[in-house]
Amino acid sequence: MTSNDTAAPGAQLERGAGVAVWRQIEQILAAEIAGSGFGEDGRLPSEGELARRFDVNRHTVRRAMLGLAAQGLVSVEQGRGTFVQPGAIDYTIGRRTRFTENLRQQHHAAGGTLLSAVRGKAEPNVTKALGLRAGVQVYRIESLHESDGVPLTFARNWYPAARFAGLPEVLERAGGITRALAEFGVADYLRKWSRIGSVLPEPEVARRLNINRQQPVLWVENVDVDLQGTPIKYGVTHFAAERVQLMVEHDI
Repeated sequence: MTSNDTAAPGAQLERGAGVAVWRQIEQILAAEIAGSGFGEDGRLPSEGELARRFDVNRHTVRRAMLGLAAQGLVSVEQGRGTFVQPGAIDYTIGRRTRFTENLRQQHHAAGGTLLSAVRGKAEPNVTKALGLRAGVQVYRIESLHESDGVPLTFARNWYPAARFAGLPEVLERAGGITRALAEFGVADYLRKWSRIGSVLPEPEVARRLNINRQQPVLWVENVDVDLQGTPIKYGVTHFAAERVQLMVEHDI
């Protein structure tokens, strides 16, 4: 039995003490997280249970939970509940950025799912990034990648269709983008540039990453080039911010 089972409703709060009630709840729960007070699975009580415990409304509890999520202490998983975040993964962005290699180096199991592959006319931002003429055809590839079965990234990548004819079929057969590109003669590829930011997720991004829409996500816009320096991919990857720390590697 944990302290959450025995605490009297509202007994730990100091009303009128000059600290907002939701902030006090956030601090109490943060201390309990630090003390491993939520068992092996790390699942926190529901909003309703916490509201009864602290004798407050659910809105107050929700604000406290969002504060914990902003600190990276918990992750809110739609349909499952709120869980203690075991620690963010260090994800390295360098000249050779590879999802599977990044995770395996930290002893995490990596998984990926091809969600969609559509051919169409490139939008202006895509043609500019890839150095293509206006109106050329590109493939837009959407994919989801996981760490130990938990969604970590949702990516949209664009590839020139003329150079990579039939890419979706090759990608599905090869089982990974690096192996697929090798079939087109791209033995290796490097990151030309990355732009990093933070934003509240659009509905699809939140759904794919299984997070609350009020939880910010990190995004990385990037261009990859072949060994001759020709752009082969423009992409935007969204990261579940509480599950990852982005590390920019400077090559020596």
